[in-house]
Amino acid sequence: MNGAAAPMLSTLPVTVLAPGVASRGAGASSGATVGRRSFGARQIGCRERGGQLAAGLAAAAATRGLCRTRRGKARNARAGLVLRAEEVEEDVAITEASDTRVVKRELNDRQQQFWEMLEEDFEEDVVPEFGRENLLRIYEFIKYCKYEKEIPELPDMQEIDPEYFPGLRAQPWWEVDEIDTPEWVEKVVAGLPYVQGELADLLEDNEEYLISDSVQNDVMGGGWSGFRLRRLGAWLSRNCELFPKTVQLLKQSDVPLAMRGVIVARQVPETGVQPHSDGRNFFLTAHFGLSVPPDCSITVGGEERQWKEDDCIILDTSFIHSTKNDSDEDRFVLVVDFWHPDLTIPEREALEWIYDFRNKFEQGKIKYVPKLPDGFWETLYVYSAWGGAYTEETIIKQPAGPDTLGGFRLGSF
Repeated sequence: MNGAAAPMLSTLPVTVLAPGVASRGAGASSGATVGRRSFGARQIGCRERGGQLAAGLAAAAATRGLCRTRRGKARNARAGLVLRAEEVEEDVAITEASDTRVVKRELNDRQQQFWEMLEEDFEEDVVPEFGRENLLRIYEFIKYCKYEKEIPELPDMQEIDPEYFPGLRAQPWWEVDEIDTPEWVEKVVAGLPYVQGELADLLEDNEEYLISDSVQNDVMGGGWSGFRLRRLGAWLSRNCELFPKTVQLLKQSDVPLAMRGVIVARQVPETGVQPHSDGRNFFLTAHFGLSVPPDCSITVGGEERQWKEDDCIILDTSFIHSTKNDSDEDRFVLVVDFWHPDLTIPEREALEWIYDFRNKFEQGKIKYVPKLPDGFWETLYVYSAWGGAYTEETIIKQPAGPDTLGGFRLGSF
């Protein structure tokens, strides 16, 4: 896999991947510093290598592409059986490892209205394009999200709540040759020096970009932080300006990007992420090693593996997983979420449409109208000093506030 050629990037000079750059410089003695720790010789960065990368990147035209980050607070679900965070750094619900899964059975008015609107538009926009017969599992997925169906018994250590997609292979770890289009992985691996060079430049210019903001989260901990390039299906233009070659590499490698994201993730020394599940089974996650010191590992479904610098490991984050960095150096990986290989093209398109609809509803672009109690208008007419000045039409047309869905997820918002 390491022998694959990098994709032809029109704005990237071939000198960036010269042999002297791609190999580890044994004689380097200094590098871009990360606080009081070196991001240098043994990691992505001997200064010699970083200098060559910087020179190549400085000569290249930058790709210009709103970063909105949102973090939620962990809360205890019923009787403290399940600890969840509605929205954390990865924008996914996290369920702390537990033998008990709590399933809510009722939707509130906002949820019901959301699903009614979504299903109506889905029939008009998506079904005619792909055909109902090609979307049968999507309809099942919606039923699980609405708590109309119980999630079936899952493999050991897999936790999904409630966004379960039926009929997909479930295994904690995947090999590259098990996915449907492995060639994109090889292309990204071959282009990792671009990513490493841009990371070195970022840390040298302003390390605060990667200071942890997850200290309040009991699962992620204060030692994890991420620089997000893509979120909920959209590239974040201001962040992408700092990683133009990385973005171009991913686009030209034809990565089947899922709706969640692309992140440059950092784990500081002597910290770790607690065991948890990301709660969705319809995408997999690739970790590309950018800087991996010894004594760093990730455990998924009870099996521990090490990241590989200049290489890739693939995992299913719906299985309980955790990380640790027992070294005295920072660990950096490029995290890329991509569609589960068992999804068909119509199913991928439909899921993308569903989550785009959710995002618009959440952002207030699709208005939520609160349900009024029975007899509201009669009571208002009788007791209002204005008689009938406030009518159903005038009140309903008032713009909705910004708090439409907040940080809630499908089915559980």
